[in-house]
Amino acid sequence: MQEIAVRMTRRNHNAFVHLLGALESQGFDLGEMLITKDFNEILKARPKVVLYSFFTEEIWGSLPQEVRLLKERGVLLIAGGYHAIAMPKHTLDQLGFDIAVIGEGEEVLYHLLKTLKRTNYKITRELLNITGLAFYLNGEFVFTGFSKVEDFWRFPPYPESVRLISPIEITRGCPFGCYYCQTPYIKGLRMRHRPIDQIVKYSRRMKDMRYITPNAFAYGSPGAILKINKLEALLKALQPLRKEGRRLFYGTFPSEVRPEFVLPETLELLIDYADNRRLAIGAQSGDDAMLRAMHRIHKVEHVQKAVEYMLEYGFEPVVDFIVGLPNETPESQRKSIELMEWIIKKGGKVRAHYFMPLPGTPWARCKPSPLSEEMKKFLGRMAAKGKIEGSWGKQIELSRKLQNLMDEFYEEPMSYIGTVRKVC
Repeated sequence: MQEIAVRMTRRNHNAFVHLLGALESQGFDLGEMLITKDFNEILKARPKVVLYSFFTEEIWGSLPQEVRLLKERGVLLIAGGYHAIAMPKHTLDQLGFDIAVIGEGEEVLYHLLKTLKRTNYKITRELLNITGLAFYLNGEFVFTGFSKVEDFWRFPPYPESVRLISPIEITRGCPFGCYYCQTPYIKGLRMRHRPIDQIVKYSRRMKDMRYITPNAFAYGSPGAILKINKLEALLKALQPLRKEGRRLFYGTFPSEVRPEFVLPETLELLIDYADNRRLAIGAQSGDDAMLRAMHRIHKVEHVQKAVEYMLEYGFEPVVDFIVGLPNETPESQRKSIELMEWIIKKGGKVRAHYFMPLPGTPWARCKPSPLSEEMKKFLGRMAAKGKIEGSWGKQIELSRKLQNLMDEFYEEPMSYIGTVRKVC
């Protein structure tokens, strides 16, 4: 009987693949676990504990019903992921989980599962010795501290005994601290990088080599500067794998590149060493005042230069914008429209998103601004022409749900960096 089940989904696949690799490398037998995306398979197996990982946006889907069904069967439920880290009390009190993993999970999950096996999957005082947990003990809320794994590269990005694969996390953390983004507050403000020899070693399992990093061109640097020699060393080291028939996609999904890092010298590296001819960059706004307000650091001119460079070197720019930003005026939205129009006329693609107040960020309690009539008409017209991608329409309703959640259940976030600055 497999006493532990892992509830895999499309959205948590990458995270769990890495965590399973970390568990296995520490000596945990993955044969003891049921790993599946089929919830009915978990119900039939009747495990003693089920592991979940999820984003806040997922708490209004099938999650509540799954939790209810498992609780009726007496299953111990463990939650990880961005929502559990940012809102552990909500995860326990409102969603019904028994334990929340707070922080980077490679080590804490191993020690948690080993302890639970010893105690027959009961919450006992032994859990107090494990950093990175939130739970109730004798009716009292307990938080044992934020779990940090500074050298995350000690753990392989996927397990060997289970045939699972995902894009490899080559960088963790981001120094820019954008106020709408969870990454720097949950993974730290300093970039940490997986060594090149490891990246090459683990890339051998992939047919299409893809990587997870918040800024692909910042590989090897503290994060805010370009280390062109480090970047070239990585890309060059992957060339023998390309010669074996693998393709290298760098700076595109599931990663992106900051606009100020898009330069002739970085694009020349991609031409020489990579297969993709698309690059994803985050503009977020066409108004310098809004970029300062969200702590983006770069300016509109960096976006324009990046687009021009990409087109000059034969790359298709895919540029992200966030509309409905806090305190965004109709004039600010007009400037974003002008920049989006300019990108589209140049031959680039635009992806539009509606602002969502995510827990654990400085803008968690900020309210989105209404879209001007001009913005609504522009987005609708461009979407009908296939010039703009994105789910801003669906995100408007999701943003309302997030606002209500923050209003009713806001809690001080557990953060890698300590206290998260409150902007609103």
